[in-house]
Amino acid sequence: MRLLLLCLAAGALAGLAAAEQPQHPPQFPDLEFVGEQGGSVRLSELQGNVVLLNVWATWCGPCKKELPIVQKMYDTYSDRNFVVVSVNVDADRKRVGPFLKQFNISLPVYFAAPEDAGPLTATGIPSTFILGPDRALVDRAVGYSPEWEERWKKVVERYLKSRK
Repeated sequence: MRLLLLCLAAGALAGLAAAEQPQHPPQFPDLEFVGEQGGSVRLSELQGNVVLLNVWATWCGPCKKELPIVQKMYDTYSDRNFVVVSVNVDADRKRVGPFLKQFNISLPVYFAAPEDAGPLTATGIPSTFILGPDRALVDRAVGYSPEWEERWKKVVERYLKSRK
């Protein structure tokens, strides 16, 4: 019985020690996206910046509500170490230009390779990932909620502030 109690106590202490270890967010994969106007961007090239990666489609109702918020984030923070990577996953890329005009979106748009788009959209779209300056995933949202704008601002400002 005493041995059992000692084993349980040792296990509890090991659990506490593990809980005290700082948790490092996972590093986001080093994906490359092709630009609407040609060229490309690789996430590792953006290291040192806070990155808001937003994955969307023209046929997605919640995306139509969220893209103006992403545009606002771009307008507010892009003069600092903040980058928006707006990734469209439409099969017909010709729909993107008219869609952007209709919703007054001026973000640079990129396209994901099919093998990258699947994992990015596996839980739904829009999917938004906020990456810290070291490409660590620091926040993630799927779908649309009006409350996310304030949440994203707090996350972005915290990581921008930590760079000073």
